[in-house]
Amino acid sequence: MDPTREATSSPRFLLNSVDLSGREIDPTVLSVAHRIAPKAIPYAERLLGDPAVAVNLFEQAAASVSEAIKTKQASGSTVRDLAAYLFRAYIRLVSESKRKDASLQESLDAQAESQNSQGDLVRAEAALLLDEIMRTCDRLTREVAFRRLEGLSWKEIGERYGLSSHAVEARFSKALDRARKRLKIQIREG
Repeated sequence: MDPTREATSSPRFLLNSVDLSGREIDPTVLSVAHRIAPKAIPYAERLLGDPAVAVNLFEQAAASVSEAIKTKQASGSTVRDLAAYLFRAYIRLVSESKRKDASLQESLDAQAESQNSQGDLVRAEAALLLDEIMRTCDRLTREVAFRRLEGLSWKEIGERYGLSSHAVEARFSKALDRARKRLKIQIREG
């Protein structure tokens, strides 16, 4: 196949004869849709960022125009420029979709910000609580707790402070018991 020929040919858009809702598209409207699709769909793709959504909206616009034409014909009226009518209907749907996406994104951003704020509040409360509990401990017990939080083993902590691993663990355990009593936390059995 000649590569220059392939590069210059416009893409063929596969439009269905029904939209996502199952509404039929009039053959005349479908023919006009195929004619204007190479310019209309890429325009919407740039705005929406999703080619599938752009094509689905184009089919919805074609189905809506098909229904409008039937209604107009029943009342004795006609559409003068079907291509322009279809394009305007399409652009309205694209704009509406873009607005919905923007408001959804704003809602998601606000929710994420709220969760971040709540997370910051929880972390701040936890830090205050930890500070309060640590103030009830002597300096050595605080050092033991910090070393344990750093991931050191009981043996390593004991060696650092010249104590047995059992003595260090017992000191830490007593500090936890005092904290539980102060916070009125009951230990679950089982």
